[in-house]
Amino acid sequence: MALTDEQKVMRNSTGMRIADALEHIASNINDTYVYGFIEDMSILDPEDRITYFGEAASFDPMTRNADGTMSEGGWGAFLDKLDNHPWMVRWDGTPDYRLDDEDYTKKLDGTASDVANQSYEGGAFAWIKRIYKSERMVGSKRIVAFRFTKAEGYEPIGFIDPSGNILEGVWIPMFYGSIDTNGKMRSLSGMQPCYSKTTAQEYAAISACGDRHVFYGGGIAKTIEDLEIMLGKSSNIQEVFGRGNCSGYDSALSPTNGVKENAVVNGGRFYGTDTGKALNKAFHSIVLASFQQYMRDPYWLLVDGEYKVSPNYVYDLTGDSYTATGVTIPASGGWFYPHFYQTIPHYGSVPVYEDTGYKGSTSTGGCDGVYFNVSGVRVALRFSYCYYGLVSGPRCVGLNDGAGHASWYFGAASLLLPPVGVAA
Repeated sequence: MALTDEQKVMRNSTGMRIADALEHIASNINDTYVYGFIEDMSILDPEDRITYFGEAASFDPMTRNADGTMSEGGWGAFLDKLDNHPWMVRWDGTPDYRLDDEDYTKKLDGTASDVANQSYEGGAFAWIKRIYKSERMVGSKRIVAFRFTKAEGYEPIGFIDPSGNILEGVWIPMFYGSIDTNGKMRSLSGMQPCYSKTTAQEYAAISACGDRHVFYGGGIAKTIEDLEIMLGKSSNIQEVFGRGNCSGYDSALSPTNGVKENAVVNGGRFYGTDTGKALNKAFHSIVLASFQQYMRDPYWLLVDGEYKVSPNYVYDLTGDSYTATGVTIPASGGWFYPHFYQTIPHYGSVPVYEDTGYKGSTSTGGCDGVYFNVSGVRVALRFSYCYYGLVSGPRCVGLNDGAGHASWYFGAASLLLPPVGVAA
């Protein structure tokens, strides 16, 4: 266990600090404006370890249908409040027009869209409205609560730009990043996801689109990860929402070896299959649910064995300007399967390495793997790729490679931050 003394007290103490935290949480549990869950990390079963509270207490979780679509359970109104819809968005982050929720090749009026038009001055993105999050630790429990209005103890994690401005929402990439002939990172159907680029090359392609474009990752990735745990009432997110292309490796398909071309996936906000060889989507994005290619996230680094994070998309490959989490990995390298996650203020949770007790697996605890090397600076790679099967998933992270490493199974996607005050 590699936590700071303060973190250990919050995890293990049965004294006044935990009592105070419980009292604070209890004051919010009956708040009808709060949607929350408790992840009891001493429990390995992915469903038993999640319980609901607040408005969510009476909700049924989302479930997947035989045809790959999702039943919303009690979460329909909540998802409507997120205002999660597909759009064509201009380079500057202002919305152009909405796409049909069921068929992105069409505008809302039924006419043809620009979802595959490489001459379009912008890209295809899904809107996520700003939501406020509270996250705290009480012993082995991680308590996460969401609300749509500001309140004490709640933060818009993932909705703050590098200048510190609070945004109305963010534009999630609907497609894997593809670099066009002008050197711009696109989010469009019909293009091959980029590959064999270094972090610097990916950053250049993203920056070429404008100063509101950043890597998909950081705080919003953590917020969406927790939204998925809450919506499905399980830490096995793949089991709830589908396996994507996590087992699609095929060496005959060189040079990308099974990484599929960006394509429209119909079926509403979510679509999931269990073949392990198909594009899936979550929140209208195939990036979030297909697991076919590692997505570079330079806002999470492993620096000489310590996690360092950027809570608001500041880009610094040294990590000098990032938050030092105090969470370290006391081993040289390899895989581990976490069951325990430590909350980092203003960011989200990170996996903790443990050498005793309650270890996870691909189907217990956190249900996803962590691959690491503690030497030097390692840049996070999210989701895993089409060779690793169920090791992959929203909580899977590779922290084994430096910024200059490039491969066919490394890619990136562009998160688009709207101008301040602009909403869908």
